Amino acid sequence: MNSNLIQKTLGIIGGGQLGKMLLSECNKMNVKTHVLDPNEDSPCKKITNKFYCGDFKDFDTVLNFGNECDLITFEIEHINVDALEKLEKLGKKVYPSSETLKIIQDKNKQKCFFKEHNIPSADFKYFNNLDDLHESIKNDDINFPCVWKKTKFGYDGFGVKILRSVDDIIDLPKTEMIIEDLVPFEKELSVIVSRNQSGEIKCYETVEMEFNSDSNQVEFVISPAKISGKLNDMAKKLAIKLSKSLKCVGLLAVEMFQCGDKILINEVAPRPHNSGHLTIEACKTSQFQQHIRSIFDLKLGNTVHDGHAIMLNLVGDNNYSGKVLYENLDAVFEIKNANLHIYGKQETRPNRKMGHITIICDNFEEGYNNAKLLKSKIKVKST
Repeated sequence: MNSNLIQKTLGIIGGGQLGKMLLSECNKMNVKTHVLDPNEDSPCKKITNKFYCGDFKDFDTVLNFGNECDLITFEIEHINVDALEKLEKLGKKVYPSSETLKIIQDKNKQKCFFKEHNIPSADFKYFNNLDDLHESIKNDDINFPCVWKKTKFGYDGFGVKILRSVDDIIDLPKTEMIIEDLVPFEKELSVIVSRNQSGEIKCYETVEMEFNSDSNQVEFVISPAKISGKLNDMAKKLAIKLSKSLKCVGLLAVEMFQCGDKILINEVAPRPHNSGHLTIEACKTSQFQQHIRSIFDLKLGNTVHDGHAIMLNLVGDNNYSGKVLYENLDAVFEIKNANLHIYGKQETRPNRKMGHITIICDNFEEGYNNAKLLKSKIKVKST
């Protein structure tokens, strides 16, 4: 093992569940860590060497935090990228780089990057404001239905809306946006790809995501995806091409649409991702350990797995906000090979990710039915 792994301080920007699971891998290897998060009750607070409570969108906060670290990474995209760029100029290692993050933070830049590098994606138009969008509609340049996306700070279905007519524009926020063609697709897929500083690249299996129609959040993740070997190879090759094109060191989650015998890229995230949580139990090397390996330039780990893995998200129930209360968690322990992860967030709200369960199985139908059963039984409420 590279001795630098235990001689350097790793700074992690963001202290939510992804940070917590990164810390779990760091703690196994005694990697010294600092974490920055605006939440005083962050799930990471008690398991890092040093916790900083502060706004990761603030330039000085990020700069001061990074100055005390040797290497900086992040578990959320919505951070001050100018501060990361400054840290790089001061000699700090930032992975993924500020250059990579700048492209991914802005959906317009992201889509333009896809186009420039011949990455297949839905056609789109950029609008600086709502007035420009109204003018384009007036000129009959927009075809309904279509997809509206905020260029920045969207997440987990927030900042995305299907526009079926002009009436759906009434409540849109006054912000920069892109309008995408609504693509008819059969499945939503994801590939997690990792690349280390030396350029070694490995992919996890393509997974299939099932979404909740009301919240537009991922409800179930299935691995491997129920697609042909040809489509699986195509998806992985696209993920590798994107990682190389973006010069991404670390993990890159690539969300995709299966459209018949074609694959279109939807969006990317330069960090561990919800669609990769099942790797903790399913694979020899989890996505979190792989990210640590990548940014410390260690040899990448084994990404294959036998059988099937099904992950279900536990999110805050509608009409409940406040101190969290879990109901029927004991149901998890009645299911063979079901693994419970509770993130340690003190407060719940509708659709907030509070935990997940991964089921490892040889028989897919049995595992999938158990996942649906647990989804119906377990409730995330408030006291």
